[in-house]
Amino acid sequence: MAIKNFEDKVAVITGGGSGIGQALACQLGDKGCHLALVDVNENGMKETKKKLKGKKVKISLHVADVSSERAMRTLATDVIAEHGRVNMLFNNAGITYAKTFEGHSLADWKKIIGINIWGVVYGCHFFLPHLKEQAGEAHIINLSSMVAFMGPPEQSSYAATKSAIKGFSESLWAEVHGEGVGVTVVHPGAIRTNIMDEALKSAEDKDAFARTQAMVDKMAMPVEKAAKQILKAVRKDKMRVVIGADAKLFESAKRAMPD
Repeated sequence: MAIKNFEDKVAVITGGGSGIGQALACQLGDKGCHLALVDVNENGMKETKKKLKGKKVKISLHVADVSSERAMRTLATDVIAEHGRVNMLFNNAGITYAKTFEGHSLADWKKIIGINIWGVVYGCHFFLPHLKEQAGEAHIINLSSMVAFMGPPEQSSYAATKSAIKGFSESLWAEVHGEGVGVTVVHPGAIRTNIMDEALKSAEDKDAFARTQAMVDKMAMPVEKAAKQILKAVRKDKMRVVIGADAKLFESAKRAMPD
């Protein structure tokens, strides 16, 4: 069941223009895996492709909003037309807000649910039939977060969406793992990506958030290390992987002190 060898496989990576998505693409490309990169930022994807210059792999770039049903349906069609098959789907694209619940607008909620939840649902819905065709060498990887274990302040929408991905992935594993499609849900702690930079733009107290961000950056894990652990979990066919000492602390602290 587990994908032991990434060579000549095809991976779809949403959020492939930066952060964990870019690191996954580079490591997979190094191992001979063909890539379908998906992002709203075309320049970011071009930078990812540039990092893989000289590698003997096929790389296609797809500008798409993962929160759009039409865009994701078209994406699946385009990827199959370009690559002929799909072995791995990395539902990595995501956003967060640094706002209290009262500070959220309903538009904020619709946007984050659209990207963080619908993006994953659409990805799984439109690619699962193609993944089943590669049963035994097929895997879905959904990015959750350590906030799925314990919701911190000013992260109500992020915690809600990432908790949803945790439960969704566990149910999906129970349904499709026996049919030859692996499912791994990833719970990263602080990782050095630009997601916090984007969150800063929405922060109600920008100075306080900037101080928190600076503290988090000091202990944050490099994206390359996080990507390596994710791919290791795929090779071992793990249902879930918790990445980082902070994420493991969040999980154990919540078990020990539920309140």
